[in-house]
Amino acid sequence: MSDRSSMRFKNALSIILTVALLLQGLHAADAQTPIRVRSGLISGTRDGELAIYRGIPYAAPPVGDLRWKPPQPAPRWDGVREATTFGLPCAQSALLLGRAVRAWSEDCLTLNVWAPLETPAKPLPVLVVIPGGGFFAGGATERVNDGAEFAKRGIVVVSMNYRLGVFGFFAHPMLSKESRNGASGNYGLMDQIAALKWVRDNIAVFGGDPGNVTITGSSAGGSSVLYLLVSPLATGLFERAIAESPALVYGPLAHLTEHRYGRDAREAQGVRLGEDIAGLRALPATELQARAALQTNFMFAEGPDYWPMVDGAVLPDEPSVLFDGGKFARVPLLLGTAENEGSLFALLDSMQSRAAWADHLARRHPGAEAVVQAAYPIVSDTDFYHVGMQWVNDWYFHGSTRAVARAVAARGVPVYLFSFSRAAQIPPIRGRTLGAAHSLETQYVFARFEPNAALTETDRELSRIMGMAWAEFVKTGNPNTAGLPTWPRYDRSRDQHLDFGTEIRVGTQLHAKSLDAFDSAFTMMRSYRAQRPK
Repeated sequence: MSDRSSMRFKNALSIILTVALLLQGLHAADAQTPIRVRSGLISGTRDGELAIYRGIPYAAPPVGDLRWKPPQPAPRWDGVREATTFGLPCAQSALLLGRAVRAWSEDCLTLNVWAPLETPAKPLPVLVVIPGGGFFAGGATERVNDGAEFAKRGIVVVSMNYRLGVFGFFAHPMLSKESRNGASGNYGLMDQIAALKWVRDNIAVFGGDPGNVTITGSSAGGSSVLYLLVSPLATGLFERAIAESPALVYGPLAHLTEHRYGRDAREAQGVRLGEDIAGLRALPATELQARAALQTNFMFAEGPDYWPMVDGAVLPDEPSVLFDGGKFARVPLLLGTAENEGSLFALLDSMQSRAAWADHLARRHPGAEAVVQAAYPIVSDTDFYHVGMQWVNDWYFHGSTRAVARAVAARGVPVYLFSFSRAAQIPPIRGRTLGAAHSLETQYVFARFEPNAALTETDRELSRIMGMAWAEFVKTGNPNTAGLPTWPRYDRSRDQHLDFGTEIRVGTQLHAKSLDAFDSAFTMMRSYRAQRPK
């Protein structure tokens, strides 16, 4: 298609979308009046000047024979479906430190939409929220995923559930054999892609622009955003990306069929759960959960974990290889981390001997054992918490974030890097003050704080500024606008970031010394083919 033809096509599409919005405007002032998505009619609820639609199926329930299958189209329904209550979160384990949802279900592939009631003059930008939770917990019902504040800023917001744990990231040779692409395991990422396709096909009826979609997430949601950037199956489904506190993007990711980084192939791990796929599909969800023996403390303990893997299809190679090779979606990227990402996770470190810590590092870093052990030494018994926190900071969060920023910026793509250093007044946990802890920035961005947070005017103003900057990025691909602090575009030579703390300021060389050591050690690991440990 020529440039002139392409421009005519885009203009025609814009006219069609505007006409569709005008027609839908007959219903915009009353969310209870049904609107039509591809599967049928739905009605929602009104909250002030917003229309909210909850629990909309975007795929068929992944139960029975559809357990461990790619998401299938949502079945059509007759009449009007009341989209007034959230769908249940997907089957999951308790989150860290015993926090758990009260109810969950395998029938969980639903999403939610927040939209301004007033019919827009032109289609609105869309923000799609991918929840976090370590790929084993969480969901769209979490307080921090509420889209109301962004919808008030003229953005249509979508949040989703996706399969988790053994239901979302279980690989097995028999599952690979039955699939069209010869791969298994990344069902949770496939769900996210299916939700994005639903947005493409349906969001116009809510006033959203399917050609102006930003994906965002924190923690596992942030990792998901970066995995989708390098997934060929997600090509063309979004125009911008925001990754907060992403983990394990540059890091020892497991492979479907190969033993790498001292870790078993994920298919081999799957066989240990059982060889009979029909039998495993027939197990009640609670029994399967118990059998899977998910290791939620996967940072410091050995055992099976269920995390995205290199499968050759959804993730054709390690994300670090794809980013370094320029094989990623060329879309503007905003990303960053909290100052003390590891403070919460280090509470779970039960190792109390130097020998156990040294062995842990050796197992996690084959090919770079001595280098990593020297970088994170335990000198006295009081060091375990702080050294463990620094190791988590570098290897799960800060190292990946800087590496992605460098790789994307090197290809001429706009990148905006941030650090979050504001410590909310949250009561200590197990006697530890967590500071600017993992994913805390998301509460400020969405203006959705924990009930026990003692907020000051500084916190409220910081939340306002961060929300405005994020909204501007969603609308334009650039967080800079009048009335906000200048946020420099990232490049490796200047290595600048914007720090959101008690003050908002531009900084340079964020965690440079420890992250230079991370880069060197991970390069050693990537070039090393570990032998299977005895």
